[in-house]
Amino acid sequence: MTNGSEIDNLMEMIAKNNPWHDPKNKDWFLSDGSLREVIIAENQGLFEPPKIFFYLDKDFFRRLFSEPEKHGILIIRGPRRIGKTSTLKYLIKTMIDSGYPAECFVYLSLDADELLAELDRKRILRELVDAIITRFRKPGKPLILILDEVTFYKGWARAIKNLVDSGSIGPGIGIINTGSYSLDLSSAKTELSGRFGPLGENMGGDLFFFPRRFIEVSESVLGSSFKSFFARNLGKFGKRMGMIEYLAGYQTSANDASYNYDNLLESFIKNHYTDLHTLFINTYIYTGGYPKSIFEAVTTQRQGETSVSDARYRDDIYNLILTDSKKFDLDETIIRGILSNMPLPSMRISGNYDSIVPKNLTPKKDQIERCIEYLEASGLFNFLPNISSPDQVNIEQQIVSPSRDKLKLVISDPSVFIASYLCSRGTSSIFRAAKGLLANDIIMEHLAESIVVSHLQHAPVLKRSMLSKNVGYMLLDQDGKEKEIVDGMAWYINFKNKFIVLPVEVKYGNNPSMREIKEKAEILKEQFKIPRLIVVTNSEKFEIQENYTMIPIEIFLSLL
Repeated sequence: MTNGSEIDNLMEMIAKNNPWHDPKNKDWFLSDGSLREVIIAENQGLFEPPKIFFYLDKDFFRRLFSEPEKHGILIIRGPRRIGKTSTLKYLIKTMIDSGYPAECFVYLSLDADELLAELDRKRILRELVDAIITRFRKPGKPLILILDEVTFYKGWARAIKNLVDSGSIGPGIGIINTGSYSLDLSSAKTELSGRFGPLGENMGGDLFFFPRRFIEVSESVLGSSFKSFFARNLGKFGKRMGMIEYLAGYQTSANDASYNYDNLLESFIKNHYTDLHTLFINTYIYTGGYPKSIFEAVTTQRQGETSVSDARYRDDIYNLILTDSKKFDLDETIIRGILSNMPLPSMRISGNYDSIVPKNLTPKKDQIERCIEYLEASGLFNFLPNISSPDQVNIEQQIVSPSRDKLKLVISDPSVFIASYLCSRGTSSIFRAAKGLLANDIIMEHLAESIVVSHLQHAPVLKRSMLSKNVGYMLLDQDGKEKEIVDGMAWYINFKNKFIVLPVEVKYGNNPSMREIKEKAEILKEQFKIPRLIVVTNSEKFEIQENYTMIPIEIFLSLL
């Protein structure tokens, strides 16, 4: 246990990391490393808060002030360097600018080197959080405490649970716990079951902070005209999902007459397709949803030649994946080997994962499983199950039962694929090499597939948790040969209690085979009772036929 003087030292350290508590420090955000870059981007018209910002603002931060008799505990997961910290600090700044008391917000990074040097990771967290609440909460005012990168502390959920049980966390207290990995998510949710509080329970207990989706990048980069059109016509996610259900054949021409789906989509394509297409091929496929990379690419583009520094790929992604693995007692050599053995951003692998473990490595089965669990826990690598028989899709009973004998690896973000592929091979001048890499038609086809499927997987309508199990792919045995029918499919029950299965096939080549598309659409309709196949292409063409829909990739991504 720590003594009083050690807690005092920690309190002093925490105070230094909350400069907004000093009323004289009006420009504290300009010297904050996380916020300074956001402010610079905002001043250049290149920053739009991610969607999760507005959700947290409305349903957690402001609600705690309007309903101080309530409390809430929330877990926010997401990969490193995708903006969790900057978004939360920007939210604090926004609240303070709106007149909320600065002393009601406390931020603590549990990954800070100086803090790690003093804290006993297994025993001190409960004591420290209790001291923060006691010393920083003001009478009659709520307190929101952000514990950043709490994942690295074993037993953190139990420490929070004990504080709830003891009454230290109660009315007027909000605790946000962020982490880059969900290796302990199941146990954490079990520990905190029944203790998330009204505000936490209302938000599902945990949220996944995905790298910026394509639409979020578009809103940040394409300017006021685009944002205005989108907000006016497509701004509500429920309406966009209605469009997708219409494209997939679950809504009818009567719904189109009511909601004007066709005309809105055609107007969207006519007015904004060119800008969206340019953004996709010149920026997004290199930067993905990483804010620093996006800012670098767009600002250098304005100066004449697009560029992304090697540090964005090597330091912000690849090296972090390796170094963080050590904190979970994993073998970095195995992680490095697996990353070097991913030649495509979307690829079928064996159900036991051995097809992506280099043959020169001979790890034990449990070592492989722990490494795979670690990679999947980052939210950057997904392993989708397969549907191989009509028996696995029961529309009447609203059940899809995929199997895991043949998985599909999907790398969630294009810049993560670039980093994994090139850094694991010791490539220098990564961005230049990336341009050559993505000029390969096969790799680009699979990259487009991985982008679409990962967007589908993280669509808010499916599940708030990054561990959603309602996305897979379809692989059938036809005449003794395996044939992939759809690259990705998602299933869910919509607000009208209707079971929806969305099958998506990505055709990024210049001339997709219409015969093949029609054959796949007929299989879905006749064998699986799925009304329509959505075919995503790199063409501007948009059409809806009886069994299939053709839609540009940029437009489809904008709906998710």
